[in-house]
Amino acid sequence: MSYFEIMLETRSIYGRAICDKALNMYQAFAYVYDEMSCFLQSADDRIRAEAFTALFVVAVMDGLAFVSDDSFTQDVFEELSTVYSRVSCLGLDVEGSDDEKLMLQHVEKVSIYTGIVVG
Repeated sequence: MSYFEIMLETRSIYGRAICDKALNMYQAFAYVYDEMSCFLQSADDRIRAEAFTALFVVAVMDGLAFVSDDSFTQDVFEELSTVYSRVSCLGLDVEGSDDEKLMLQHVEKVSIYTGIVVG
C-alpha cells in the first residue's frame, strides 16, 4: 500500500467515526488508532511511519487539539517519537516519487504540530 492509500483509508475511517458514530475529534482519533492497529504495529518501519503520519495528519488537518496530560495521548506521542526517530533510515527522498514527497511534507507538518523531532 502506498502512503497516499493509507492516508485515504485513515481519512475514511476518521470521517465515519465523526459522521456515522457521532464521535468527537479526540474519540475519532482513538477509534482510528484502534482500527489501523495492523499498520501502526507493523514490523515494517516504513509502514509504521506511513500509518502514524496518516493518523496524525488527518487529525491535525481537522484541527484536533491534543490533550497533553491524557495518558492515551502521551502513549501515542511516545510511539510517534519512536517511529519518527527512524524516518531517516527509510530512504525517503524529497526528489523521489510523488508518494514520498507527500509523506515527507506530512511528516514535517506532524513534526511541527506535535513538536516531535524527526531523526
